[in-house]
Amino acid sequence: MKKSLIMVILLSGCASPGIDRADQNQVVKRYYASVESMQKVTLSSEVGTGIAAGAGFGFVDSLDGNKEEMIGGAIVGGLAGGLLTALFEGGNTAYQYNLYAADEGEFTVIQKKKLDKNTKCVLVNAANKVTLSTTDTSICEKSIK
Repeated sequence: MKKSLIMVILLSGCASPGIDRADQNQVVKRYYASVESMQKVTLSSEVGTGIAAGAGFGFVDSLDGNKEEMIGGAIVGGLAGGLLTALFEGGNTAYQYNLYAADEGEFTVIQKKKLDKNTKCVLVNAANKVTLSTTDTSICEKSIK
């Protein structure tokens, strides 16, 4: 019971709200942009590379065994490498937003988060990574004029 309580306490400290650590020593720029168009895109994947690397590692790790152990090691390693790569990457679906801001001109942001299809105006937070947040359309109308 005590071990479980200690683990819960330790893990609860892992997820804390706040500013992303990657944004330290970065210029964070915030501006409004109008959404010109949105389309669903497919991201590239490195799962094949993960499978090959895992299979190679599993094969080499089983070199001191017989042929069946080496084949088994390659299969298990390939499955583990592909699975870990897929888990790390997440899904392959993302959304491309073609945006316009008065000071920035036309630009594109690709992100996994899908905004409502009726979104016409977004707040752009540009630092180490870019995030888009839906905002009132009137703000974009004022900032573009």
